[in-house]
Amino acid sequence: MDILIFAGQSNMQGQTEKLSESEAVENAFEYKYLNDTFAPLKNPVGEDIRFDGTAGYPILENTNLSVWHSDNVLGSSCYGHTNMVPSFCRAYIKKTGKTVLAVHAAKGSTVVSDWLPKKAIYNALKTKSLTAIKKAKSTYDVENVFLIWLQGESDAIEGCCAKEYKARLKSLAESLKKDVGITRFCVIQVGRFTNDERDFEIMNAQGELCRNDPDFVMLTDKAAEMYKEPKYMNPFVEGHFSALGQETLGELAGTALANHKN
Repeated sequence: MDILIFAGQSNMQGQTEKLSESEAVENAFEYKYLNDTFAPLKNPVGEDIRFDGTAGYPILENTNLSVWHSDNVLGSSCYGHTNMVPSFCRAYIKKTGKTVLAVHAAKGSTVVSDWLPKKAIYNALKTKSLTAIKKAKSTYDVENVFLIWLQGESDAIEGCCAKEYKARLKSLAESLKKDVGITRFCVIQVGRFTNDERDFEIMNAQGELCRNDPDFVMLTDKAAEMYKEPKYMNPFVEGHFSALGQETLGELAGTALANHKN
């Protein structure tokens, strides 16, 4: 079994316009922290977890987002719609033939510093990942633990420079390698969000790490191109992928990870 941990902000949490499909992925499970179970992996994915580790509540059409963010440390796919995790895992399993456990641990509107050690989101990510790994190892031979990362839009908005973002992301990867035992830190390069030079600071930082640090792997840089295609973007929430966009990006990234030589 390989364990795939999906972390990041709103495009990883999932904020699409519809539930496009909800078929279970063959040979794949999703770890549910709140009841410590392996569930069939299918859309919608994720869990809403409060800062105290108890069950939270989902983002629906009438949810006050400011209040939701103050109440919940991790979130499920917004509105119960499509997320990239099932399409990613389908593509990965098709190429590798492996059984997969998906761990979804994402939260929108977060900057990379929110994910660093000693922060509440890092602790939630670490706790959920470790409990998933422990449960998996009680039944399966676990070969790899990959972290899949899609984040950086909020850092671009705040004007974070490449040097600072790169240092923070490297710190996060080193901590997860030590605390969780991840095999690689895998990046889905962020797309265009501010549509100015601030985007390139984040994109360049991610690219440099993946080129120069063996702990990092670039899965795809196609998000920036996809932002130019209306069919890939949520028509109701600017800067967020549509169901088709999530599925396409997931398939690209999942295939890339399957092709990667550890």
